[in-house]
Amino acid sequence: MNPEKLLIDSGRILLVFVCLAMAIGTPLSAKVVVPRIFGSDMVLQRDMALPVRGCADAEENIQVSIGGQNIETVAADDGRWTVKLTPLHDRGPYTMTIEGKNRIKFTNVLVGEVWLCSGQSNMEFPV
Repeated sequence: MNPEKLLIDSGRILLVFVCLAMAIGTPLSAKVVVPRIFGSDMVLQRDMALPVRGCADAEENIQVSIGGQNIETVAADDGRWTVKLTPLHDRGPYTMTIEGKNRIKFTNVLVGEVWLCSGQSNMEFPV
């Protein structure tokens, strides 16, 4: 048998196996996902409308629930979605649930003042 033909045939077989492996490993539907800034034990800014964003399948129904609020939306054609929570006033703790084809549950969500600080060595002194 010709070694060049054998090399070409084995290359084609390898390509077929790689394509099959990729097809098998590809999910048929995407899960609802949110940025990593959202999570259990997070603190949300009080007295302010808060956007919650994420990605899902195109035209997937999404529901976000927290503190008695149930807000629904539909993912856009590119899969992106956004809802805006009405201002929360109580401290919590709350449970935030985001549902689509899957369910994401964040526990111990608190509401309060959120401050971002930066500085030099004087940032280590107590206030």
